[in-house]
Amino acid sequence: MASSWSAGLDRLLILWYYCRARYGRRPRSQAQLRRWQQRRLRRYTRWAGRAFAFYRPWAGQLLNQWPVLEKSEYLAQFAGLNTHSLPLTECLAVARAAEASRDVAASQLPQGLSVGLSSGTAGPQGVFLVSRRERLAWAGTMLAKALPGGLWRPARIALFLRANSPLYETLGGRHIRFAYFDLTRPLAQLRQELAAFAPTVLVAPAYVLRLLAEAEACAPLGLAPTRIYSAAEVLEEEDRAAIEQVFRQPVLQIYQAAEGFLGISCAHGRLHLNEELLHVEREYLVGSTGRFMPIITDFHRATQAIVRYRLNDVLIEATEPCPCGSPCATLARVEGRGDDVFVLATPAGQPVPIFPDFIRSAVLQSSPHIQDFRCTQTAPDAVTLRLHTPAAAAATASQHASQGLAALWARWGVQAPQLTLEEWAPPSEENLSLKRRRVQRTFPVARATLLAAAGELLLGRPRAGDNAPGLRSGDAADLNQSQ
Repeated sequence: MASSWSAGLDRLLILWYYCRARYGRRPRSQAQLRRWQQRRLRRYTRWAGRAFAFYRPWAGQLLNQWPVLEKSEYLAQFAGLNTHSLPLTECLAVARAAEASRDVAASQLPQGLSVGLSSGTAGPQGVFLVSRRERLAWAGTMLAKALPGGLWRPARIALFLRANSPLYETLGGRHIRFAYFDLTRPLAQLRQELAAFAPTVLVAPAYVLRLLAEAEACAPLGLAPTRIYSAAEVLEEEDRAAIEQVFRQPVLQIYQAAEGFLGISCAHGRLHLNEELLHVEREYLVGSTGRFMPIITDFHRATQAIVRYRLNDVLIEATEPCPCGSPCATLARVEGRGDDVFVLATPAGQPVPIFPDFIRSAVLQSSPHIQDFRCTQTAPDAVTLRLHTPAAAAATASQHASQGLAALWARWGVQAPQLTLEEWAPPSEENLSLKRRRVQRTFPVARATLLAAAGELLLGRPRAGDNAPGLRSGDAADLNQSQ
């Protein structure tokens, strides 16, 4: 009886958060959005300065005087950045045990919290903590933003993920059926189960979506989702086109990380940052191209602080407003991670960043025979290019790809690195859980070097109608009143 009562209460809370996200009042202009954000940030920072031990020295100060944290610093201060003072070692052990056992219940902590892991694609794995209330708020907000027909229309949601979590299990309900597909299992088995489930909404990494599309084209199982979301990795245009050709549906995007629900595509297919949930400062890499690395403050997190947390992602601003009219920032795309940016030197020794999009285009456009590739900068003057091509076209494709990269280096005025060419076969279907990174740099580059190479650093540069992020944390409102 108690379990049934608890489940019913959970559904009511999800419904409340759903209605608030879908039907609640929201800012209609950028100026309204910034004023609304400032009110929320004043309330949140006043509360956070008391609740999180790490931030007590900055309580009452301007937000732009609070420290900016990267993953390594964040993990080192983990106990002071959660309200239960839980040590990183304890949370990490629980999360890894749950992932190894594939048992979602094992990720629960005695304090009623759920613990999860980031993929660890760049650097050490991040650990995130969420309370039951935060889990329900996430579920309601995600359903409000992602479901095409609303909560009242039946939907079957298929999630292809590296690991399950109570965060995703929360999505189940009377009208909403949820199915988790474990990416550690073979694709052939997953396809059969997916066909039996007959999803209306399909969420998976771009690489997995493309494999599903190619398999459906070769051996149809009648898959016909009405909404498709790419998540967890960069969506490249070649993948988008291949997926849309088979499923006859646009590929939308969910931009989510261990740090939170960061963005989602609108009905027009444009990716927006969830600025009604978080505040985003921008470290611009190249001011003229709109590339920036985000520093986020999530003013809904009450268990684990996400305050001025620097993500290692490279985002590109859209140059035109979205037809949907949302005041939230529109992204042209998520380009990749900061570690995906090559840094090469001019003849005078000046470092220059070469962004992943340019490298992907130079390789893929050089030859129609290139089916897949990996391009890795292994040293300041060395690049390895691995190509997957038909055997008969391998030599020609390698030559054209080399020429394409040489033209790219010349266009950017950098010295050509030593290029190593290798034949390569993509990971088998047994390795679906591995994130695909076609472009990657394997050695560290100091952020200051990257920013100096890129040009100007404009921290938190306001857009038209914005106010600078120097927000005082002296509002009398409590966090619970602001949520």
